[in-house]
Order: sequence, then C-alpha cells, then structure tokens
Amino acid sequence: MNRFIAKEGWTVVFTLLGLLLLVWIFWGFSFILLLAFLAFLFLFRASKPYLVCNDEKAILAPIDGRITRIENAYYEDFGECLELNIKNAFYDCGSLSAPIKMQFEKLTLRHGLFLCSELEVAKKMNERMIIRAFAGDKSIIMRICAGSLDRKLKLMNNPHHLNAGDKMGFLLNGSVSLLLPKDTRVHVGLNDEIKAGSLLAYLS
Repeated sequence: MNRFIAKEGWTVVFTLLGLLLLVWIFWGFSFILLLAFLAFLFLFRASKPYLVCNDEKAILAPIDGRITRIENAYYEDFGECLELNIKNAFYDCGSLSAPIKMQFEKLTLRHGLFLCSELEVAKKMNERMIIRAFAGDKSIIMRICAGSLDRKLKLMNNPHHLNAGDKMGFLLNGSVSLLLPKDTRVHVGLNDEIKAGSLLAYLS
C-alpha cells in the first residue's frame, strides 16, 4: 500500500473512504466527499525516486519541486558553504528521500509554526529539522522546513545510515535546503523544476 499512498496519509485517506461509504449506504452518494477523498489521495500519493546516477559523490534531489536558491551561505559551526534550496509545492509529490549515501552525525528538531513558506518570517518561525551528516569524507547538512499544510516533521523510523534514494519522510508543501561544501559542482539552475532522484550536484 505504501507504494501508492504515503504512510503519513493513511489515516485521513481511509477515514474519508470509510465516511464516503457510510454516507453512500445510509443517505446517498456524496460528490463532495468523493472530491475530498480524491484530493487527499492526490496529496498523499507516494513514489519511489528514479535515481539517474549511482556515483557515490552525486547529490540527488531529495524531493520533487523547484530550485529557489543557489547561493553562498554561512551556517553556524559549518562555516562557509553552498546552499541549494528546493521548494515543494502542494501539487508536487511529497516523498522525501536521502540525497546521497550518508551517516547521521546530529539531528535537531526545532518546533515552531506552520506559516506559509512564502512569508519571510516563516524561515525562522516554522517547524524545521536540521540533519548534519557525513557523506564519505565530506560533511553536509539537510535543513527541512515545514509548510503551511504540514503538521509535524518526523523521519521514518529515525534512521541513521541511509543510501541514496532511501525514504526519509513526507512533506506536503515544505522546503529542503542542502548545505554543501563550497567546492561542490552544481548541475542545476535557479527556478529549475526537478524530480526526486535527479542530479543536483557533485561533491569534489
């Protein structure tokens, strides 16, 4: 079942299905409930990323979306780095996967609000998860930020060792920032529409 519907959406999808059937049996068919069921079925659809590259230094897209930022940045004790941000819209598939083979060093969950991610204040106030990890001999950071439709950030089974393409979680309309070493070679451009598993960059 989780090949077609993300586990995070099972409760709401099957609740709506049961409600649709009950209303149909006792009162009659409801087009409103059918549309609601189909809408949530679409929102929580699952897909396995098609990995375009097997190179261990390749950084692959962790989620469907649009590239909204490619710029130099400075992040706490990580120092100067390259930030690559992907915005996942509600109509994009929200399955979140590992961008590279990596081993977790530190995971921090910062609870917060669920504001529209287009607002400047959302960058600091929305709930977010920060994962620092090793990819071979390089350090990378994944910063996952919830959107207005998300209600909780949670990793699947809280894994610590992941291969590229392994499922990590689900976002409805959040964003994912990858903080990479400054010498990373980028293979995408600003505003590019990308699919999970497509090539983003190479670690040097």
